[in-house]
Amino acid sequence: MKRKTLRQAADSPAATEQPAPKAYEPTEHERRATQRVIDRGVQRPPPPKFKVTYHGVTSDIQADHPEPACNSILLADVLRTENSVFAEGMLNQIANAAQSGKVLTSRDLNFMLATVHAIGPSDPTEALLATQMAAIHNATLDAARRLRHVESIPQQDSASNMLNKLARTFAAQVEALKRYRAGGEQKVTVQHVTVSANQAVVGINQGRGVPQKNGGQSHAPSETSQPGPALLGHEQAIPMPMPSASGEGPIGVPNARGAGRGAKGQG
Repeated sequence: MKRKTLRQAADSPAATEQPAPKAYEPTEHERRATQRVIDRGVQRPPPPKFKVTYHGVTSDIQADHPEPACNSILLADVLRTENSVFAEGMLNQIANAAQSGKVLTSRDLNFMLATVHAIGPSDPTEALLATQMAAIHNATLDAARRLRHVESIPQQDSASNMLNKLARTFAAQVEALKRYRAGGEQKVTVQHVTVSANQAVVGINQGRGVPQKNGGQSHAPSETSQPGPALLGHEQAIPMPMPSASGEGPIGVPNARGAGRGAKGQG
């Protein structure tokens, strides 16, 4: 009788019904972040995806897309090329560089492609550099992992040297990409130019300090003058000799207040 009562209690609707879990309500910050991700996805097409299968020791890379032709278009778009031979060759090189273990996995290959896509190359040259940056990034983190698992001082020295070189290489690649995108232009701002009887002083602002005015005094030294502070505290004074009339080379110009003149001057 007791067993029957328990079965009846278990079969009753009140015992089987569970309250439905309440749906999670995202915070305002999470909603804004979700919208930003959606906006970026609309502005840029998604990166292509591939799957790696093995037939014995031979690997095969296939498009992970309902229509392989569309996946090839996405790959060419990421690499900013219309050449299918270039895109296919780059895919093979990326696959070779993406392998982190004994075999290449789809996850490693797709992560490498996603990294190139995130850098956002604008032409094939930037695509080549972005691929190298992705490869160096993977090698840098691999060196960091090795450094955390060293067991001897020689292993620590080897892993730390490798990590240092790879990190410096990645930083140099970032600077190279910036210079390439900027077209190699360098901007120099000349604040003022002051020309005296025997030299030209060019003031170049180096980012700090305010150019000071000369106050109308001559730049020629005198016997009674004392060395004063620099004309510009954070600028460079570059003496520029005046060329001779014959064009044979620079010559000195007599001092405006030479030592041979008295205080009252001659004639």
